[in-house]
Amino acid sequence: MSATKKKKAVSAQSKEFDEKWKNPMKAPFLEKLVLNIGVGAGGEELERAVNVLEQITGKTPVKTVSKVNVKEFNLRKGRPIGCKITVRGKIAEKLLTRLLIVNNNKLLRKSFDNFGNFAFGIDEHIKIPQTEYEANIGLWGLDVCGRIARPGMRVKYRRKARSNIPRHHYVSRAEAQYFLKQKFGVDIVKVLDLEYI
Repeated sequence: MSATKKKKAVSAQSKEFDEKWKNPMKAPFLEKLVLNIGVGAGGEELERAVNVLEQITGKTPVKTVSKVNVKEFNLRKGRPIGCKITVRGKIAEKLLTRLLIVNNNKLLRKSFDNFGNFAFGIDEHIKIPQTEYEANIGLWGLDVCGRIARPGMRVKYRRKARSNIPRHHYVSRAEAQYFLKQKFGVDIVKVLDLEYI
């Protein structure tokens, strides 16, 4: 496909999304952000990871436990091996803008799926703005997973009168990428070429 044809296809798609989003039930929003650190063991290391997530979000994380026994890694079912935290609403939007700065507001094209989910990793938590290095905590990497949804998705997960959601109501890969471009100024790239000052 030539460059001019690509531009025309992209502009046509963006017009289609803008037209679709005029309907308030079709307008997507950032439903939640999940920050996760997998430690692989409990004790002091896990407490440090908990402190890191608390420092980044200002909220108390939850410890995650192993689901299976793995003899090679000395893991037993039910032992805490990591921590995670879920952030929603305006706080999630503010947090995402901070986290995207680490990757120079760039996300890989392959980081999206066909259901409105996206994810990226941060190798050192001190690259996040408003986060300082502490010698007793050290350096930690973390996974960031986000979900873009439309109003009405709760029907699938609520306890009473649960119902299926039709495929067209999910946020597609192209729509999720366009939403992040418009709302957060994200560049979608094939390869991350990061330059740190």
